[in-house]
Amino acid sequence: MVQMTRINWRAVAQSLLRPEMVALLPALTLGSYWLGGERLLLLLAVTLPALTATLASMERRWRNQPAPARATPPRPETELLRKAFERGEFRAFFQPQLSTDTGRISGMEVLARWQHPEQGLLAPAMFLPAIEAAGLSERLSEIMIAQGLSAIKGWDAMSLHVPTVAVNLSAADLRNPRLTARLQWELERFDLAPSRFTVEILETVAAALHEDAIEETVRSLSAIGCGIDLDDFGVRHGALDLLRRYPVRRIKIDRSFVTRLDQDRNQQRMLTAILCLADQLGLTTLAEGVETTGEHTMLAQLGCGHVQGYGIARPMGLSDATIWIEQHRAKLTQTPQIGRRAS
Repeated sequence: MVQMTRINWRAVAQSLLRPEMVALLPALTLGSYWLGGERLLLLLAVTLPALTATLASMERRWRNQPAPARATPPRPETELLRKAFERGEFRAFFQPQLSTDTGRISGMEVLARWQHPEQGLLAPAMFLPAIEAAGLSERLSEIMIAQGLSAIKGWDAMSLHVPTVAVNLSAADLRNPRLTARLQWELERFDLAPSRFTVEILETVAAALHEDAIEETVRSLSAIGCGIDLDDFGVRHGALDLLRRYPVRRIKIDRSFVTRLDQDRNQQRMLTAILCLADQLGLTTLAEGVETTGEHTMLAQLGCGHVQGYGIARPMGLSDATIWIEQHRAKLTQTPQIGRRAS
């Protein structure tokens, strides 16, 4: 007598698959079948490899399903942003950059802030993603450029010398073939030489933009005399390629190489290597994120040309920045300068 065996394919599937995957299998494959003897062995030999392949395929399909959309923080509506532009709520703030040789101001970085009528002063992280999503990045850059050039012109009138103002430009700005002409017009309007303006390009932005049009724009900005700074230098492995592709004047060393520099020998060795590289390539250097006197002193001793960070001054509105410049100039005559170590 042939022994009969019942194969419950649904039970097999449930033991191998998640419930949500079992629901995707055709109902026909999940029935129960009575078989016996050689017919059972033959069926198993034929169907198990196919079933295994099917289950593996189902597993891959299930894993590749798009993840449920995560809730994103609410962003200001485009219309609200447009009204904020119309009301002049976006303001330029200024953070000083100092020479480690002389202690004098070597520049001011222009940083955007939103003076929101209800929420008060908002940092860039609170509104830049929404501005980029709304396609308004270039409009914000226009305001920062105009306010930055207006500030440096005003400081000149007050005999407060600030060599240059720096504005971080977005990918949208750099894709605009009219950027150089627009900037030239602004410089002429304020009667300023192009050398008084510095373009900052984030290393992450530059690395992601392998576009001839962008490289041409950066080269044209350099050709008219604007400074080109490569911001956040060192955070990507392709930094050297960027130095080859772009006419960079100065590298801004990322703060991750600056933190605890005066206490960490590994940090000192890494920073020394970056400074040697810059020296060989004829580039000046600026360390950002300087927060302590110890970091400032060590940077000067290692030969970094310029410094910037909360340890020197936080970003300030125009009136506060003007007061800071006056006070810093007065302080230079009263305190010893931090200089480089003798070589």
